Amino acid sequence: MKRRRFRPTALTSRRKLLLIALVALPVLAVFTFGNRGLLKRFELESRYNQAHEDMYQERETGDSLRGAIERLKTDSLEVEKLARERFGMARKGEEVYKISEDK
Repeated sequence: MKRRRFRPTALTSRRKLLLIALVALPVLAVFTFGNRGLLKRFELESRYNQAHEDMYQERETGDSLRGAIERLKTDSLEVEKLARERFGMARKGEEVYKISEDK
């Protein structure tokens, strides 16, 4: 009586695809939805870009405010303009007219 040798059977293409899917799907899920996944990366990049835009905008605002402070320190005409507009002040001999808008 001859003994048969055990020979592994070749995997069919359907079984190969199933095996690849069983391995690939969890790996893809981790890379996509994990704590360090693609979605998290896109969210963090978006927040980083928004923070940079906010920083540049605040820097521009600060620069314009510093310029306004310097003008008020050095330019007497700027101070006079501010006094007239905000506080309704006038020079001697001038008359101030207030116009109210009725609706």
